[in-house]
Amino acid sequence: MKKLGRWLVNIALLAAVTAVVSTLLLAVVPAADLANVTPKGQTAPAGKTYNLVAIGDSLTYGTGDEANQGGFVGQTVQRLQSDDDLRVNSVNFGHLGDTAQQILTRVEKQPAIAKNVKQADLITITAGGNDLMQTLMKNGADLNSRDVTKAEAAFGKNMEKMVTTLRSQNAHAPIYILGVYNPFYVYFSQVTQLQTIMHGFNQRTKTMVKRMANVYYVDVDSVLTKGDGTVAKSGKVTSAKSLQEQIADNDSTNPYLSTSDHFHPNHIGYGRMTDQLLKVLKKTKGQWQ
Repeated sequence: MKKLGRWLVNIALLAAVTAVVSTLLLAVVPAADLANVTPKGQTAPAGKTYNLVAIGDSLTYGTGDEANQGGFVGQTVQRLQSDDDLRVNSVNFGHLGDTAQQILTRVEKQPAIAKNVKQADLITITAGGNDLMQTLMKNGADLNSRDVTKAEAAFGKNMEKMVTTLRSQNAHAPIYILGVYNPFYVYFSQVTQLQTIMHGFNQRTKTMVKRMANVYYVDVDSVLTKGDGTVAKSGKVTSAKSLQEQIADNDSTNPYLSTSDHFHPNHIGYGRMTDQLLKVLKKTKGQWQ
């Protein structure tokens, strides 16, 4: 447990640095407006314009997408236009470092979000990754089932209030909530606490959407957490080295995550998220087309 504690301290330091950098970036970078994005050289089709409003954390913002195509939001717009011949506009309200509570606060208080949600045909949400990290940072090696249950309950409450608020702003647009994944599984597969918390958060979301009309869960855990199926031989914390050093020493990496932080998806990873979202969008197209 002492080794786990040291490793969690490393995660905390990484998260703290990320939060500071995110704050500085967001002071000068507005919510990304990917309106009417099309693949290079392609003209958006004529006809009805569908408005996609993306709300959430850094996954919505597209952090880690080295192709600078807006992560899963940008790729979803492109795919709907190129594959389904639809005209799609999107507005991205992703904010780096936000927990579910912070995203909820923005949804409740920012007029720009309310204005765009009112006009939306599709709404997506990413939340939970920063809540997971905060739970680990707060409890460290003393993390127990009571802490996990408390974190899950708080996350579930914030998500339900967020969806309820969005529904009050828009009564008809389907809402798609993308689940969370474990970015460290490939490197530290034997640290089971991370898997336990992740599954708990996802189960809260699944249970919630079953009780709500026109709200859908999108699984990303199954396509991101385990990478290509190859995990590091050790799979556990073996020293007090920094997180980045331990990842560098491992014999396996997750091919779907950014090599700059081993946390956010890369362009390919966001493509896998896009595939999962499109599956649900197509199954529920009668709700928005």
